[in-house]
Amino acid sequence: MSRVTLQTGPGVFEVLANVCRSHREAVKQFVENSADAIQQATTDERRISVHLQYASGGDEKAGSLKNIVVSDNGIGMSKEKMKYILGHIGNSEKVQMALKGEKGIGILAFSVVAEDLHIASTDTDGTPSSCLVLKRPWLKVGRAEVIERCPRHTHPRRGTIVYLEDILPEVADKLTKERLKEYLGREFANDLMQGFYAMSISDGSEFEPVPPKRYRGIKAMSTAISLGKFGSATIDLHVLPWDMVDATVSLYGRGGMRVCLLTDLEDFRALPWTDKRLEGYVRCDNLKRTTDKTAVVLDQVYQAFVTELYRIEPEIREMIDRISASSLERRFEVVLGKTGRLVDRFLRYRERGLLADLPYRSRRLKRAAAPAGDKEESPPSARRPAGPRDPAEAHGLNIRLYSPPEEKAQSRSWLDRDTGCICVNREHSEFLLSQREDARCIRYLFTIWVKESLLEEYGSDAERLADEMVGRLSEAEPLLW
Repeated sequence: MSRVTLQTGPGVFEVLANVCRSHREAVKQFVENSADAIQQATTDERRISVHLQYASGGDEKAGSLKNIVVSDNGIGMSKEKMKYILGHIGNSEKVQMALKGEKGIGILAFSVVAEDLHIASTDTDGTPSSCLVLKRPWLKVGRAEVIERCPRHTHPRRGTIVYLEDILPEVADKLTKERLKEYLGREFANDLMQGFYAMSISDGSEFEPVPPKRYRGIKAMSTAISLGKFGSATIDLHVLPWDMVDATVSLYGRGGMRVCLLTDLEDFRALPWTDKRLEGYVRCDNLKRTTDKTAVVLDQVYQAFVTELYRIEPEIREMIDRISASSLERRFEVVLGKTGRLVDRFLRYRERGLLADLPYRSRRLKRAAAPAGDKEESPPSARRPAGPRDPAEAHGLNIRLYSPPEEKAQSRSWLDRDTGCICVNREHSEFLLSQREDARCIRYLFTIWVKESLLEEYGSDAERLADEMVGRLSEAEPLLW
């Protein structure tokens, strides 16, 4: 065992507080170091695992999170490398390295979640690992140890195993398997999707794979753009058929580490990047991260990055509009078919005087959104008798989506008397809100049909009243249904 004096630069612990703003970010530091090590290794099967270990026995801590173990089969470290790291944490050279995401002050992140840190690592298969040891009380006096033959943490295979021991009680209940699984799947989504390594997590049972965040919508762009002498950037974008409040485009840096949302950067706080129909990621390995790893350094690489993304913005705008409109049309046809079946059912039951006898759950239209072909049991008295088909059942809806002319901009719908088509204002705020959910859209279209049907019966003097009826029902929809 050799004792090492920590050589920390001025203000290193203040910087550390910014690097790890939460307990999950502290754990991420060590998973990120594993990803770094794997990127440098030459192996076909690249693995990172996170194991949550719980206290057992009869004491009061039984069942609480005790340790977190992060392991990888990356490049590993020799005991000389360990001593070097401990002797250069936070000095001016390492702070510059930290901007690039290299190992630096992040090793001290253990103190945010645990009492002790043990890092067992070797850079050669068959050579027993050495163990770097840090403890929270030691940080105040600048003490550390490197144990050549650690009796507790020794392994002979190349790679690193990090032991975060004696998890702090105030964060233990927040570091659950499901929360970490979701968090790591988002933060390392880029690498996981591209298969750079496999990541798994366990809380005492079998290890489960950490899946990357899956993007919704239609994959619309997957390409690399050249930044000249500054390398390249990778873009992977998906287009949603309608606005989603949680749609975002993430920015990833070297090693596939998530830096921030693209729109967190001032240069990208505008369309198309702020369009809530767009989600995905942009990755540029040569961007340098700021010391707190929440943004990027605005250097020459960044300026080239901005220039190239600005260049393709018109293409992205056109792509969003085209794909979103096409997806919406296809989905609308499905919803319209379901609305037609609802109208047919309504007309058939009304003609037979059966509406008052329908059970309440039917009036909630739970069955209205059922896919075509689903079996539906009608009330015995409503079952169709043998013989000619009821004309009401042959009713076909002639409804289409339109961008309104100027004089109809505020209308929810109108009737084209030349074609008999009911025109639905696709730009009206209430339609945009309703079409996010099939059942709600069906109900909205049903009220549009009711409005236009009443106008046919009572004349144009009722147009404003009928239109306002649709609006009131749409506003009250969450209460009524």
